[in-house]
Amino acid sequence: MKHKLLLFFALLFSFIMHAQTVAYDATFINFDNTDCIDLFILNAKVKGHQIDVNVAYYPSLLDAQNNTNPLTRFYTYASNNETVFARVTSTLNGTYATSQITIALNAFTCCPPPPNGQYQFDFCDVDNDGVETAYLNNLYQTEGRIYNAMLCGLSDNDLTVTYHLSYQDAVDDLNPINAVFTFSADTFIYSKVKNTVNSEVNIFDYILNITTCTPADDDGDGIDDAREDANRNANYLDDDTDSDGLKNYEDNDDDGDGILTINEDYNNNGNPLDDDTNANGIADYLDADVTLSNVSFKNLEIKIFPNPVHNILNIELESVEDASVLVFDLNGRVVINTRYAANTNAVNVSKLRAGVYFIRINANGLQTTRKIIKK
Repeated sequence: MKHKLLLFFALLFSFIMHAQTVAYDATFINFDNTDCIDLFILNAKVKGHQIDVNVAYYPSLLDAQNNTNPLTRFYTYASNNETVFARVTSTLNGTYATSQITIALNAFTCCPPPPNGQYQFDFCDVDNDGVETAYLNNLYQTEGRIYNAMLCGLSDNDLTVTYHLSYQDAVDDLNPINAVFTFSADTFIYSKVKNTVNSEVNIFDYILNITTCTPADDDGDGIDDAREDANRNANYLDDDTDSDGLKNYEDNDDDGDGILTINEDYNNNGNPLDDDTNANGIADYLDADVTLSNVSFKNLEIKIFPNPVHNILNIELESVEDASVLVFDLNGRVVINTRYAANTNAVNVSKLRAGVYFIRINANGLQTTRKIIKK
């Protein structure tokens, strides 16, 4: 049996070591009004999900096969729809594969490219006020990838990135705009990426669109799905603030602090988006360091026990004679509505199903919310 296992692992190791190396065809469509491109941007497409491989580019198939006359990373091409070739080589066993790369130029000479250009980001105007905010540094996280340090093969320290409202401003390093950009109409942005090591430059262009949409709130947390785009990159499908495996639009406690997002509306205006109690630039419902309990009741002593609880939950409040007590389920529904008094400080939770609940206490103009577990 031992020999069979050794043989199995030997065969498995041999298979892994000799796994087929693959190279994928790719097309580079250049809208940047320049004949110089960064071939490394194609690396991710050319090698796909392969990890232990290197990629190089060549002017002909024969050069790619023979590993001769490699092209420089920043390549100046001579004509539209030019063909070059990629060679993907395994760092494990030296096997290689080749693929064809087409470089196409969609040039513009006087003005920005059309709205259906290379990169386009649609920001949903949920409140219909005609104004939206984009975090320009985060836009590469969407499918229309603008820039990614890993793809370019450089660390962030080797690069400077600035944003401009015209192509010429980007070329001349003039009038940079803030990376947190508020716009009120469809707007073209020009992103200039400069390699500080060799002074090579790439300029990317893209459009920010304001679109109308039908508000939806899948998790019932009081914030429309489109507003759950915490990193403001026009894609709410990639936001998971508390890294619990639930996207924000699926998660009714976005920061994982045990307080429902819908209950982190500290100014009680029905909108958790504009609450930033500690003025750190992060909305409180996305900031696990801020909760109703440590804001409102920071000067009061409160005890809630036992927790987990079977039947009777006890509440002790210092210097409080009367308070309202609400218990919510995970969907934000009130399942118990009662009052606290010095002589009636017990809450009967025996009829609740086992699970997680939130208890909110209002007293003397203050409010706290705590998580409880019903066994």
